[in-house]
Amino acid sequence: MTKKIKNFYDAIKSNHFEKVTMRCPKCDHTQTPATECKACGLIFTRYKAIQKRKQNAREQHRASENTGKSGIRISSVIVLILFAVAGTYWYTGRSTPDASQPAVVTATNEHHSSIVLRPEKEPTATAQSKPNHRHATQHLNTIEQAKNATVTLETPFGSGSGFFITEEWIVTNRHVIEIDQNKTQKTEYEKAKRYANLEEKKLKDYRKKLRQIPKGPAKEQLIMLIEEKEEELSRALAILQKIEERFDLLERPVEASDIKIILADGSEYYANYMITSDNYDLAILSLFSNNQAKLPRAQRTLRQGDKVYTIGCPVGLRHTVTAGIFSGSRKRTSDGHIFLQTDAPINPGNSGGPLIDEHGFVHGINTSILANTEGIGFAIPIDAVFIEFESALQ
Repeated sequence: MTKKIKNFYDAIKSNHFEKVTMRCPKCDHTQTPATECKACGLIFTRYKAIQKRKQNAREQHRASENTGKSGIRISSVIVLILFAVAGTYWYTGRSTPDASQPAVVTATNEHHSSIVLRPEKEPTATAQSKPNHRHATQHLNTIEQAKNATVTLETPFGSGSGFFITEEWIVTNRHVIEIDQNKTQKTEYEKAKRYANLEEKKLKDYRKKLRQIPKGPAKEQLIMLIEEKEEELSRALAILQKIEERFDLLERPVEASDIKIILADGSEYYANYMITSDNYDLAILSLFSNNQAKLPRAQRTLRQGDKVYTIGCPVGLRHTVTAGIFSGSRKRTSDGHIFLQTDAPINPGNSGGPLIDEHGFVHGINTSILANTEGIGFAIPIDAVFIEFESALQ
């Protein structure tokens, strides 16, 4: 019985293992599990080891490829940065002029002609410099230098402005140092005299009325009014006396020694010599002063919209700077002379002062405004000065 059972289990076991099969990975032969293929002789363990090594090799190759791509990306970024830095350096280096070797710039036209040494371009910003601050400082310095070259002129009959065109000669308007006596007599003198006469007549009528009024409040009020009118008449007569004294001085031609020149530092001098123009409202005064600042002549023509500045002594405010734009050139029909139009404020006392650009070059001499308008002023081109006074300025 025991032997039969054992044989039965052996048979079951034998049938079970016969049902378990395997396939050869090389020749695709099917067989029961074994260590090698019965068809091709492939040893399964060795084959599995070889496949494992190939799998590891493929994984290592894939990892190395990923690392290489990352390296290429990083290298590309570094190269781009280097190109950008090099390009910026090249561009800024090319655009920054060498201040030690200025270029000669020549400009010639119908009313501006000169040669001035100055850099071709303004310095361009770089990482190592602060050109904005330097440019602002340079701009302020040019205006400051122009202001230092401007003077205030005082004459027996009024005041005006002028500026040094050379170390010796000062340019101004002729009407600043000369006066139209006939025009003045018709305006200022006659007005002052008429006012004084009216005050005298009014005061005479009040005094006559005072004798007719009986004592009381009305008479006391009239007495107070007469006292006020006496004070007003006294002031009017004093003004009239000053005008008469001034006209006494004008009975003889104005001399250079009558013209006081006040420099930017407040020092006062009198002119040594004076020359006036017959063709333009221009005059020049000589003053021997050591190392006096002068305004450089314009090296190019103004373009419409360019920023300009006026410097002068409007209503007694010495060395006042005002700004505007260049509006254009205008030809006067009466004599064909060219004038520079600007909206920069030009007030009484500005006459004779310079019209300059933002670089400190003088383009004209402020001379007049259009009556009953605002922002329409005119300046005589600076070239007219060198044409009219060529022999003296040389």
